[in-house]
Amino acid sequence: MSEPTAHALSRHFSNLINRNVSFVQAKSILENKVRQVYGIYEVFPGNKPLVVKADLSLLGSFAGAMVGLPDDEVKERLMVNPIEELLRDAMNEVFNVAAAVIASEGRAVFRSMTTSPLYLGPEAEQSVNNPLHRTFFDVEIEGYVGGKFFILS
Repeated sequence: MSEPTAHALSRHFSNLINRNVSFVQAKSILENKVRQVYGIYEVFPGNKPLVVKADLSLLGSFAGAMVGLPDDEVKERLMVNPIEELLRDAMNEVFNVAAAVIASEGRAVFRSMTTSPLYLGPEAEQSVNNPLHRTFFDVEIEGYVGGKFFILS
C-alpha cells in the first residue's frame, strides 16, 4: 500500500466525487474552532488504531458532492443536530472509501464515525492525543468548502 501522499489523496477523492480536489501537505496545523468529525479505523495486520480527523464542513462537502447536494444546502444540513440520514450515510461512505489510501502500511478498515471525541474509545483516543505518526493536509474542493484533514496513528 502506498504512503498517504497529497497526490494519492487528491486523485482518490477527485475520482470519488468527480470534482477537482487538492490535498496540500502541511508541516503542522494549529487546532481551529471548527467542528470536527472522526473516522476510526483498524489497520491490519496488528490491529493498530488509525484516526482521520477532519473539519465537519470538509467531510460534509465530500458527502454533499457525492450525493449531488449543492454547497449551500450542505452548509444548512450540517447545522442540524443530529445530521440527517442522507448526509450522515454519505459521510460514512466517504470514510469507508478513504480506507484505501490512508494507511502507510497494512490495510485500513473503517469501523465508525463520531463528531464527539468522547466516543472515540481508548485506543483511538490515544491516537488522537498522542499519535506516533501524524500527517496534516489543507484540502480544497472545487465548488465546495474545503478544510483540514489529519491522519493520526
